[in-house]
Amino acid sequence: MKLTLTTLFLLINLQLFGQSKIEYGSNNGEYIEVDNTKVYYEEYGDGSPVILLHGGMGSISNFNTLIPDLSKHFKLIAIDSPSHGRSYSIDSLSYNILADYVVKIVDKLNLDKIDIVGYSDGAIVGILVTNKIPNKINKIVFGAGALSPHASKPEGLKMLQNFSPEILPEEYVTSYKKKSPNPNHWEEFVYNSKEMWLQDIWISKEILPKIESKVLVLFGDRDPFIPLNHSIEIYNDLPNGELCILPNTYHDIFNNSKIANDILITFLSKN
Repeated sequence: MKLTLTTLFLLINLQLFGQSKIEYGSNNGEYIEVDNTKVYYEEYGDGSPVILLHGGMGSISNFNTLIPDLSKHFKLIAIDSPSHGRSYSIDSLSYNILADYVVKIVDKLNLDKIDIVGYSDGAIVGILVTNKIPNKINKIVFGAGALSPHASKPEGLKMLQNFSPEILPEEYVTSYKKKSPNPNHWEEFVYNSKEMWLQDIWISKEILPKIESKVLVLFGDRDPFIPLNHSIEIYNDLPNGELCILPNTYHDIFNNSKIANDILITFLSKN
């Protein structure tokens, strides 16, 4: 299937413009101050804490189809990464910077043991968080993530290399300016994201064998960005990994909530 760059990118954040009875990501959340930046988050449900980390240029709304079901079983803490959603902008972006923010949020919220559900960029950040505070992470869902831009399929790598505000649908600009406390930072946000995506290494392969937390590697069998064999390579390097390939599923792995939500609940619930 031949896909345009715009279509490929829309597959990252298909739920960004989806309809939901509750407007997740704009539902009376709170701000927490980290390193002189205000980070927006929302909480749902009760039980053991699960942090939700969204995809690239996305927001809490990436989890529109996930929050209603999972909040019946867990306490969900959904975070808008700095510069994303309703969080305030920071000067530059990298996966390590975003992971450091999550580590500090975990500390500020006085969380002891947590699980993480990460999607795309959020999966990358989640693994880095797990490496930084291994004693605090029970389980992590590594959803549709990769180790570097060079793991991408040719179409995906080309999209990253040619990324600019001009290729994005107007809905992305509108959504950003509606939510962001820094609406004039749109172009800066786009180019900071591109710079982060083109960093040579996102996750060092050497850290995977050292991760003792249980990791569910979750991928769609039709992901247009990441080859299926890359998910298998990641799984093989994890000492406590599980692998799940969702059928007839693209990059937006949580869009098929009937399948994905049951898998997540089962993985996060079992001892």
